[in-house]
Amino acid sequence: MPTLLVALLFAIFIALFALQNTAAVHVRFLTWEYETSLVLVILGSATVGAVLTFIASLGPRVRRARELRRLEETVESQGERIRHLEAILAQSAEREFPGSAP
Repeated sequence: MPTLLVALLFAIFIALFALQNTAAVHVRFLTWEYETSLVLVILGSATVGAVLTFIASLGPRVRRARELRRLEETVESQGERIRHLEAILAQSAEREFPGSAP
């Protein structure tokens, strides 16, 4: 939740900054060039940055989800093992002390 709040505040800051810079600019990239509003350059750059950040974060997110799934499977298998051992223990206790098991 705090990350979402920071992202929202940053987006508002970028939008306010862009809206205050409306001059026409000449943009060149390699052999490509055109003239546009500075607002579009700022918002476009921020959008491209956000998309690239999201793509860069996919790897760690996928690894974290995979690890979480593996740990949940381990917890489940250990829970089954505990239940099995408790059943064996209860049977042993019943054989050694008949009538005392709950």
